[in-house]
Amino acid sequence: MKGGITSGIVYPNAVLSLARQYRFKNIGGTSAGAIAAAVAAAAALGDRRRHAGQPVADEVGFPGLAAVSAQLSTRGFIYRLFQPAHGARTAYRLLVMLTGKSSLPRKAACLLAAVFAIAPLELLASLLVLLGIGWLAAGSDGIWATLLPSLLCAYGAGVLASALRVARVARRNLLGLCSGATQADSSAPALTDWLHTRLQALAGMPLDQPLTFGDLHHAPRYDGEPVGVQAISLQMITTCVSHTEPRTLPFSAAHFWFLREEFAQLFPASVVDWLVARAGAPERVDGREYYRLVDGEQLPVLVATRMSLSFPLLISAVPLHEPARRERRCEPPADTAAPRDNSNVADSMEGLTSGGQGRSPVITAFRVCWFSDGGISSNFPIHLFDAALPRWPTFGINLVYPRHAEAVSMLAEGTAQAQIDRAVFLPTENRQGWQRSYQSIARPLAAAELSGFLFSIVSTMQNWRDVLQARAPGYRDRIVHVSLQGDEGGMNLDMPQQVLSRIAAKGSLAGERFYGFSFQNHFWIRWRNLASAYQRYTLEIARTDDPAQRVAAWTDAYQSVASGQPPAPSYRLSSEEKRRASQQLWRLMVEQGQTWEDLGPDLTDGAPRPLPQMKVTPIY
Repeated sequence: MKGGITSGIVYPNAVLSLARQYRFKNIGGTSAGAIAAAVAAAAALGDRRRHAGQPVADEVGFPGLAAVSAQLSTRGFIYRLFQPAHGARTAYRLLVMLTGKSSLPRKAACLLAAVFAIAPLELLASLLVLLGIGWLAAGSDGIWATLLPSLLCAYGAGVLASALRVARVARRNLLGLCSGATQADSSAPALTDWLHTRLQALAGMPLDQPLTFGDLHHAPRYDGEPVGVQAISLQMITTCVSHTEPRTLPFSAAHFWFLREEFAQLFPASVVDWLVARAGAPERVDGREYYRLVDGEQLPVLVATRMSLSFPLLISAVPLHEPARRERRCEPPADTAAPRDNSNVADSMEGLTSGGQGRSPVITAFRVCWFSDGGISSNFPIHLFDAALPRWPTFGINLVYPRHAEAVSMLAEGTAQAQIDRAVFLPTENRQGWQRSYQSIARPLAAAELSGFLFSIVSTMQNWRDVLQARAPGYRDRIVHVSLQGDEGGMNLDMPQQVLSRIAAKGSLAGERFYGFSFQNHFWIRWRNLASAYQRYTLEIARTDDPAQRVAAWTDAYQSVASGQPPAPSYRLSSEEKRRASQQLWRLMVEQGQTWEDLGPDLTDGAPRPLPQMKVTPIY
C-alpha cells in the first residue's frame, strides 16, 4: 500500500472488500500505507484467532476494522489525530494551509500573518530600532522618510526570526511539528496513541502487551494453508536519513539503541516500559542510559509503523542510536586489588604485562541515526514479498494524483458513481497498464511553471524505481490505481464529510476490482518473464567464457572461478565438495548459455514488454 498521508482513508475499505474473498498472508506498506498495513495485519490476526475457536471480543478482526474505517471517514477525526507540540501550532496551521486546497491569495495572507504570530517581539523590536535610527538622523521627518523601508526590513527580520524559532521548536520536538503523542491540553488521543489502542483491539491483546511481529508470524493457521515460516508477514519501509538509504522493517540483527526520554516523547508509556523491560542492562555513556532496541520478531508493530510514517517536518522523526566508538578495556586478575583513582597510563600497561585479562570492546560513544518517512525512498514498495514464481497473488494499491486540468475534468464528468468508477482502474487485459505516465508542467504563470518543474524533479527522484516496477509485466496486472482529486487526501486534514465518503467508496471499489483476478494468467506471465530474463542472463555469462571476449590480463580471475586455480583471494569455499559444486554450477550456466547462443530458441521472442533484467542488488 502506497504512502499518501490522509489518502490512506482508501485502504481500510479496500482491505474489507478483499477480506470477503481472500485471506491475508503478506501485508506491506509505506507511510500512510504502513498504518493501513499494520491495522490490516492486526485484523488478520484477530480473524485467525476467531477461526481457531479462541474467545475474542466482537471488535477483534475485520468487524473492528469496519469501525476504524467509519472513524477515519468522519469529518474532523483525522484533524484531531495531528496535535502540534507546544510552540509549533502556528507553524503547523500554516503548513496545513499552504499544502491544502485554499486559494493563492488566502495562502499569501496566511503566510504574511504567520510572521506576526510567530515572532511579534522580534518584528516590533526591529521596526523600533530602524525607526529610531531615522529619528536620530532627522527627527520626525526621518521617521516618515524611513517608514516604508523600515517596515519591509523589519518584516524580513521577522521572517528570519520566525524560521529560526520554528527550527528550534522542531529540533526540540525531534525534527517535527507533531510528535504523534497526545498533548497535555488535548482530551482526544493523538495519532500514535490512537493507533496503539486500535492495533491492540483488532488483535485482541491487552494495552500493556504490544502487538509484535512475532505475534503475527506465529498466528493460528487456516485449514489447508501452505506450510511456511510465518503465518502473517508484515513489512514496512522506513528511510534512515543518517545512512541515506531505505530500510525494511522489522530489522534483522540490527544493532540500535534508544533513549528512554526520547521514546517517551513518541510512544505510549506502556510501550516504552515494555521495551525497557526487554532491553537488558543499559549502556551508560556520557551520563545517558542507552537501551538496546529489540528487533526481528520482538519488535512491536507500533514502533515500526511510527518509523515508517514520519512525514518530514509534519511528524517527528524517530531517533535511534548506534555505537560510534568502541574501546577494548582491561580488567585485573581476581586476586589483584582494585585500581586506585590516581592510576596512570604506566599502571595500566603494567596490568596488561602482568597477567591482566582482556575483555570485549566497550561502547564509549554513540551517534544518532534519524529515521524518517519510508516514502522518501520507496513510496510504493511493490517489491515486498516478490518471488520468481509466486504461490499466490500479491496485490498493490496505487494512489494517483492528476496534476493537469484535463485529467481532473475527465474525473469530474458524469454522476457521482460514474466518477468513482472511472477513478478506480485495474488492468483487465495484458496490453493495459504498460504505457508511460505523463504529467504536464505547463502553467499560465512562469513562476508556477518553474515550481511545477522543480516539484516534478523531486517526484522523479523519489518515485522513479517504483514507477518503472509498476509498469513491468507480472506487476501491472495486480496493481489497482485509485485517482484522487485535489481536495481528496494528501495534506487535506479537515476534509468535508462528502469528500471523506467519496474516498472511502473508492477504497471499497478498489478491493472489489480484484474479485475477478486471473492468477493463472498472472503465473504464466511471471514464468514468461523469468524465462526470458534467465536466458539473457546465462547468455551474458557464456560470453565471459569465450576467449575472444576475455582480456588476457585477467586470466587468473576467470580461471579461479572456472577451475579453482589459482585459489580464490577471499570468501573461499570451506570444503572441496562446495568448490566442486561451484565449478559445476559455473559450467552448467556457461553450457546453457552457449547452447542458446548457437541453437536457440529465443525465449524473448513474444515475451511481455517491457523486458525485465536480472541484476544482483542488495537486500534492504
